[in-house]
Amino acid sequence: SAVILDKDSRVTGVRVHWIFDEFYTLFTLEVIDPDRDGTAEPDLVRQLAKENLKNLAAYSYFTFIEVDGQQPDYGPIVEYDSYLEGDNLIMEFVVPLVEPVDPREKDFSYAVYDPTYYIEIFHVEGFTLSTEGQLPAGCRLELEEPNPNPETVAFAASLDQTESGGDGLGALFAERVHLRCR
Repeated sequence: SAVILDKDSRVTGVRVHWIFDEFYTLFTLEVIDPDRDGTAEPDLVRQLAKENLKNLAAYSYFTFIEVDGQQPDYGPIVEYDSYLEGDNLIMEFVVPLVEPVDPREKDFSYAVYDPTYYIEIFHVEGFTLSTEGQLPAGCRLELEEPNPNPETVAFAASLDQTESGGDGLGALFAERVHLRCR
């Protein structure tokens, strides 16, 4: 993921980059490589991303931005792409904010997660927090690791693929990125 900043160092959105696991990739290859020749049809891959984003709209695209503790309004997702890279399906998209946020004046953070924790989402090992655009002087990005209690971990581990942990469980296992200027 990356925080997107405008020329005035205001946050205008978050770029999300998902690398799907091999199992999901194999499942989707049945759709995007119908002749099974090992080459995904680019139009079908892009259509899959469009369909995924349409389905994720009701769940804030699994991208939960907070400005002073409140979720701001998102604009429509118009920038997205999907492609195969090695054995993995990749999907990238930008969650734009309707109103830019000045991180020098307001607290800004985000987390990317499935609210039900059916899908585990985390940053790839060795990643670097990044921005597109210039951070304001004195500002920095920080990653807050999740710290669920043992009972919550046991509950999540007890769920099988047919069960849901409810809409709040995923937040307890989410990594949160903070843009700190104060």
